[in-house]
Amino acid sequence: MLCKQDKHPRNDSPYTPIGDAMSLQEPSANWYVAYTKPRQESVAEINLQRQGFETYLPLFKVIKKQAVQPGSNKEVDGLTEASTAYEPMFPRYMFFKPASEKQSVAVARSSRGVSSLVTFGTELAVVTPDMLQAIRDMEAQRNNADVSSISPFQPGRRVRLRNTALDGIEGVVQAVGAERVVLLMHILGQQKTLKVQHGQLELA
Repeated sequence: MLCKQDKHPRNDSPYTPIGDAMSLQEPSANWYVAYTKPRQESVAEINLQRQGFETYLPLFKVIKKQAVQPGSNKEVDGLTEASTAYEPMFPRYMFFKPASEKQSVAVARSSRGVSSLVTFGTELAVVTPDMLQAIRDMEAQRNNADVSSISPFQPGRRVRLRNTALDGIEGVVQAVGAERVVLLMHILGQQKTLKVQHGQLELA
């Protein structure tokens, strides 16, 4: 776990970045936290590795909607399809540690893609191996899950159709599959079920 608690944490992260620490503690078995430049987590990771640091950038599997080109064999009524992608679990944050006791942590904050190192006051924030392993386990569990379990369209959620002949009409999710979502809808005064792709829905 983090060795110190910040009294004023950021709303979007469990860590608080502070531009420059007045002092940097010596390398240890613990991991440090880099605050990267916007959308440059991978850039920071590559450059820290080039400097000899061990790195860990947790990635989370998410559902993405992508446009399908007209005429594609994946096209369904000219709509969009859902696919999976991997995004940083903690946007703009990644973990690193020196590969040897002789390696200085200070050089990491000038690495390309890194905005600053996360600190609490004048001391670097550290993450214990146990906490890092818990994050790895969470990452593996999420990334091994199928599309139906990570879909935002879970049973009971109210959703709205998009890019269909029934554009804008709302319904309630009845069941979720890897490729289709079953909706319960009221159309022309009658209750009906409708199967649609994940990419044809948005939360109401």
